[in-house]
Amino acid sequence: MDHPPVGEPRTRWLGRLQVQLWLWFILPMLLALVALALAGDYNSQEAIRKLASERNVDMARLYARQISNGLEAGAILLNGQGLKPLIQDGRIGERGVVYVVDGTGQVLFHPTLAYQGARLDWDPAVERALASDTGTASGRFADGSPTLASYAAVPNTRWRVLVEEPVPQAVTSLLRTSSTLPLLLVAAGFLSLLLIDFLLHTVVQPLRNLAQAATLITWGDWPSLDQDVGGVEEIRHLQHALSDLMKRIQGYEEGMRDYVDAVTQGQETERARLSRELHDQTAQDLIAAGQRLQLAQRALDRGDIRATSETLHKAHELVQGTLDELRRLIRALRPVYLDDLGFLPALEALVRETQGAALSAEIRVQGQVRRLAPATELAAFRVAQEALTNAVQHAQASQVLLNVTFGEQELKLSVEDDGAGFVMPGTPDVLVRTGHMGLVGMRERVLLAGGKLDIQSKQGQGTHLTVHFPV
Repeated sequence: MDHPPVGEPRTRWLGRLQVQLWLWFILPMLLALVALALAGDYNSQEAIRKLASERNVDMARLYARQISNGLEAGAILLNGQGLKPLIQDGRIGERGVVYVVDGTGQVLFHPTLAYQGARLDWDPAVERALASDTGTASGRFADGSPTLASYAAVPNTRWRVLVEEPVPQAVTSLLRTSSTLPLLLVAAGFLSLLLIDFLLHTVVQPLRNLAQAATLITWGDWPSLDQDVGGVEEIRHLQHALSDLMKRIQGYEEGMRDYVDAVTQGQETERARLSRELHDQTAQDLIAAGQRLQLAQRALDRGDIRATSETLHKAHELVQGTLDELRRLIRALRPVYLDDLGFLPALEALVRETQGAALSAEIRVQGQVRRLAPATELAAFRVAQEALTNAVQHAQASQVLLNVTFGEQELKLSVEDDGAGFVMPGTPDVLVRTGHMGLVGMRERVLLAGGKLDIQSKQGQGTHLTVHFPV
């Protein structure tokens, strides 16, 4: 049996689910298994495996959700960097482990350094995990001992989180004598009643309380999850994890409401700006052009051909200038190149309009250039437009490099500048509170298009933005 670590209170150690299972479940089940072996019933073994697998599947799902949140926030990279601070030592008990593999079976994180980066697609447990989203499979440790491997898929990725523990072994080497059988059955029955009472008070009822609290959250009762549901330490840890997750979701919702308000105000501000420009510039130019046409008509009536020609020439210049201004406003509302020629020509036109004496921009293209879905082209164009605007107005960059890669299954767009940079927060809701509305808008636009956004930036070292769009 496990011994409590040095300095750890004994009461806290006894509150662990693993220790409680040893004290209240494994020992009674040893006697029960002997009695059932004499009677020919071995169903309890499957009950143990089922209980352990359900617990480990829940644990794997919890880690998967946390990893998904880390990927979205940029705290975890696609190469697995950032998994160790989340999973910590990756150990469960003495021999149990938690590890993460990608879609090819390559290990992204493992508590044993020898397995880091290795390919485990030959392992039956990993092979089955890659074939389905969640479940439990039988496996073996390196010494050949059987294990129970539960797994869960990380949302929006091909990654799998595996929780692998040794299969509990029941000791059945008791003497079969008619004199000890009745006493054995009575002891097993009594201990089973104690087990049922323990499970009801420390596992089942706390889980019911936790489920009830989770139900109340759907009705907006956020503080309900902060009330202690009791139970073993793992259930309390699950409650704390769910509480932290709900607080992050609540913060994200508040941030999104602020973002919607900012977007609405931005739309109204843009409408007011367009209205002023049309009234102060375009309308006045048209009025002036009309007046010059009247002057030309009067000069023509007088027979003054030279004055008529000069006046018509000035009217033509006004009309041409007004037309150029209208085209600029139209391009700001909707890039016409995007509809007519596609994403790449529109992006090249955007770069030509953006770069100037203080900014040098360059585009590099890889892969077979082709037209994509309108929604994908518009999302990619708007992301590039926002990135260029941030580089010029906020980062004060002098050089911007845009890389566009047309792959068979995705469009990859990266924008890199040498500007001031910033400190990337750990969670998306912080972006709204810190005023990075452009980044929030890019993130939401990419998610709506089914893509992935990765932003890397450091103070004084520029910003590197990468977007992957499925095609």
